[in-house]
Amino acid sequence: MPAPVARGTPSVAFGKGKYLVVWEDERDGGVYGTRVRTDGRLLDPGGLRLNPRAVRGFAPVAAFNGTHFFVVWQAGTGISGVRVATDGTVVGPVFDVVPPGTVSLPLGLACSPKVCTVTYNIVAEMESIISFTRVRWDGGVLPDVDHTVSPAGNLAGESSVAWNNNQKQFLIVWIDARGGTASPDIYGARVKEDGTILDDGGFPISQATGSQRRPDVTWTGRRYHVVWGDDRSGTFDIYGARVRSNGTVEDLAGIPISTAPGEQTLPRVAHHESKSLVVWDDTRGGQHRIRGARLGEDGRVWDSSGFAISQGDLPNEFFPDVAYGDDRFFTAYAAEVEYSPFGTHFVLGTRVRHDTRVQDSPALVLTRVPGTAPSAPSR
Repeated sequence: MPAPVARGTPSVAFGKGKYLVVWEDERDGGVYGTRVRTDGRLLDPGGLRLNPRAVRGFAPVAAFNGTHFFVVWQAGTGISGVRVATDGTVVGPVFDVVPPGTVSLPLGLACSPKVCTVTYNIVAEMESIISFTRVRWDGGVLPDVDHTVSPAGNLAGESSVAWNNNQKQFLIVWIDARGGTASPDIYGARVKEDGTILDDGGFPISQATGSQRRPDVTWTGRRYHVVWGDDRSGTFDIYGARVRSNGTVEDLAGIPISTAPGEQTLPRVAHHESKSLVVWDDTRGGQHRIRGARLGEDGRVWDSSGFAISQGDLPNEFFPDVAYGDDRFFTAYAAEVEYSPFGTHFVLGTRVRHDTRVQDSPALVLTRVPGTAPSAPSR
């Protein structure tokens, strides 16, 4: 039987016909991954050790820059990373993005062909601010002089970032409790490829009542789609907004993507043609499941009730991520008998067509150590 060796949230990226899924692992180094072909074939059934150092890494995230995957993770109180070739080779030495200090999770990562931007928050007494560091295509870390996008003396966190190839800029999004409010809002700031910050202090994307949490963002080719968890109605639902490349927010009240009973949290988003696929952790049936809905360029939600992505291979399925490539989406997520956000669990994955057809039932088992069977874990 496969082994529940993972911890935390898996991350998935696509490049040159392959998905790379990374996760925090119980084994030495703490950062592992596997490549999955678009036909569902698992290329690294034992997992690739991506952190060769003795200092354990945790909470890795992945992105693709056109030639290589970049994977970054928290190492102690700093951030480290590596490049990974599409053949699974770890290229060059580990690079240190941020030296040990007071870095806090989660990390954000997006790449242009020239640079990858890593986002994080730095915690100090009575403040937490969103910062970024750029890494060249060859793994060289750039010494950005001004790399803070949220105001000082403020409480901010939970950043994510997307690359806009049309305007050669990144959009960083985060939660922000400026003004002392106990309920954070969603803010964003555009950063040029050369590191120039276009929106000093950021601009509001959602200032709805209640809390907005764990935003994610993707570039559609025309605009950004930003999604987040939102408890304006008393329990968390999934909302989103469209943001133009000039920073104009098209949906100031937010777009309700899923307002089903129970809690909908931890949304992630990827784009294909005229629609984005939004996936999230959903408890409408009592246990955790992964559901999804398509969000159009026009703001229309195509699947108002959401559709099932995970198939109940284990009683609880949670912590999703999603990427698009070669005419299909790939969703990776955690799974275990009991909901275990801080314990060991499996990482499963399934391919989803643009028309919402789920292609893998049972799901693919990605955390399969050598000598274990390729089937999904039994219930």
